[in-house]
Amino acid sequence: MADWKRALEKFIGEWREKDFVEAALLTGGYALGLQTPRSDVDVYIILSNNVDWRERGNVLVNGVLIEYFANPVRAVRRYLEDEHSKNKRNTARIILIGKVLFDKTGIIETLKAEAEKYMGKPFQKPDESRIELAKYILWDALDSLKDAEERGDPSYAYLYHLTLREALESYARFLGTEIPPASKVYRLFSDEAFRKAYLFPDFPDNEFVSLFLRAMRNVRTENAEALVSHVLERMGGFSIDGWKLRTRV
Repeated sequence: MADWKRALEKFIGEWREKDFVEAALLTGGYALGLQTPRSDVDVYIILSNNVDWRERGNVLVNGVLIEYFANPVRAVRRYLEDEHSKNKRNTARIILIGKVLFDKTGIIETLKAEAEKYMGKPFQKPDESRIELAKYILWDALDSLKDAEERGDPSYAYLYHLTLREALESYARFLGTEIPPASKVYRLFSDEAFRKAYLFPDFPDNEFVSLFLRAMRNVRTENAEALVSHVLERMGGFSIDGWKLRTRV
């Protein structure tokens, strides 16, 4: 048996014995067979609804790092809803890719059915005023990047990647698609097998993906500008001259 499996068995045995623990899932890279040498073992623990706390932590078991999340059922359901309002499906994905370690009450089957609904539930698209504000923020990010480059500001690399993030998140909201996590976005955009394993749909704009990957691989202002220009064009165009946004107080 692999060392990580022995460590997992030892860790989970202590939780299984508690009467307020209903179930547990192995999730993340080890659940999918996609772990790397630096991967920790991710465990998601479901607590009974009468528990009035939640907990997350990290512990070394026989030299293996285990990261765990323990939440009562009602908190899991709140995460499903709250994350969806932010164009994310983190908890739904954790539940759906998870491998059952134990389930005393059958709650995992119920939560998987609920998570499946959130995976298919469309995101709310931003209204016109939010779109206009997003376009200005994106223009301003690019302008700040150019200024930093011209001044030789050491913050240039930091601003560069913030600009890419702003382009991705603003455009994803505009398209009504999920915002990929920063730690996985490159592999999600460049590796189809990885994307499917993590239940991410294809991003709806292939040209954006190509521009984004080019900008990540080659840190140059013109690559960030090409990406931002593409997003602004798809979002209806933008001109700073005369731009204004009036909304009700």
